[in-house]
Amino acid sequence: MDSIYLNPDHEVLQEQVARFIAREVEPHALAWEEAGMVPREVLRRMGGAGLLGLMYAPEYGGAGADALTNLVFAEALSQSTFGGFIITVLVHTDMASPHLHHAGNPEQLRRWMPGITRGEIITAVGVTEPGAGSDVAGLRTTARREGDSWVINGSKLFITNGVHADLYFIAARTGTARHEISIFAVEKGTP
Repeated sequence: MDSIYLNPDHEVLQEQVARFIAREVEPHALAWEEAGMVPREVLRRMGGAGLLGLMYAPEYGGAGADALTNLVFAEALSQSTFGGFIITVLVHTDMASPHLHHAGNPEQLRRWMPGITRGEIITAVGVTEPGAGSDVAGLRTTARREGDSWVINGSKLFITNGVHADLYFIAARTGTARHEISIFAVEKGTP
């Protein structure tokens, strides 16, 4: 071990990720980079290997791991020299799906988390907007309640994983006050 913080389980994880990258990523990554897209199937294979949602509860297919284990996972991914692959995975595991993990209700967790950890449901986050970039304070997308539903109006761009995503976490203003911003879980194909 190179660190006083890492334990044998972390080393096993590092080795597992390295083997996955060597077998499933390196032989194909140049073609993915040229195509400008990582195939969604690679996330399904990662999920099948138990590599997605490490910090999520076992009841949803996660490992119930701690933050250090998740950090070890991210560091192990960085051993690949293919940034598109790394970002695709980390947006799914560390930027998009945590919104559901931390704020989803029990029904939403049961409905989506198992598919997320298996790599069957791909997630993306929509914050960046024309004219505002990723400045959340500058969001122009709005959401207003209509009966039991919310109507979201606005534009997003640069949505990593957006091409493949099945579930989007969209930031929108729900009022005029500065802090009135919410994240909405929006399934692909929602009108």
